[in-house]
Amino acid sequence: MRNVLKTIVYIFFPPYLIVYILKYLDVINIITELSVFLAIFLNIINLSIALLLYNFSKSKSNQLFLILNIGGMGVRIFFLLITFTLSLIFLEIDKYAFILVFLIFYSMSIVFEIKHFNSKKD
Repeated sequence: MRNVLKTIVYIFFPPYLIVYILKYLDVINIITELSVFLAIFLNIINLSIALLLYNFSKSKSNQLFLILNIGGMGVRIFFLLITFTLSLIFLEIDKYAFILVFLIFYSMSIVFEIKHFNSKKD
């Protein structure tokens, strides 16, 4: 679990730091900064839920494992779709930065999730 947390920090912390530095140097505005932070935050929540469900279900029966992970994937995608849509509609954010950063980090988190699940199989 420690390696997982370390990898998550390596994936998600540098962009936070880069965006903070860019905001500090007045290269980007506050709206772009909030857009990037929101996109990364949504992906961190998604990845955390995936890892929690996997760790909870890996010692359970095959049926429960599949229900929690495949069903959990459907629930997580639905959650992301709703929060993504609501964020674009109701929040004053830079829509292009939000979409770009969200898709980049969603792809990275999916790759990490697959590698993590594949490395833990018996």
